[in-house]
Amino acid sequence: MRIVIAFRQSGYQNFKTYYIHFIYRYLTNKFPELVSSPRMLKLMQGGLVLVPLYSYLSHRQARLTGIAFVDSSTLRVCYNLRIFRYQVFKGTVK
Repeated sequence: MRIVIAFRQSGYQNFKTYYIHFIYRYLTNKFPELVSSPRMLKLMQGGLVLVPLYSYLSHRQARLTGIAFVDSSTLRVCYNLRIFRYQVFKGTVK
């Protein structure tokens, strides 16, 4: 459970890379009975982790107040002079 939560908070894109490159290297002393990467993936698919993970993530979610803000500020585009030169979608937009 802790490994999955730490994965969600890390910057890794997939779990296998995170498990092999981070958990195996730096956290083996924190998790002495660490299972292999394929075994961990099977445990995650079995639903052993999903219910507690859902509980954790729903607890971390911000409370809804009913107030929403929309940011309408403009975004600066690099090289504004090129805007009118590009004709990629010319004719497709009506």
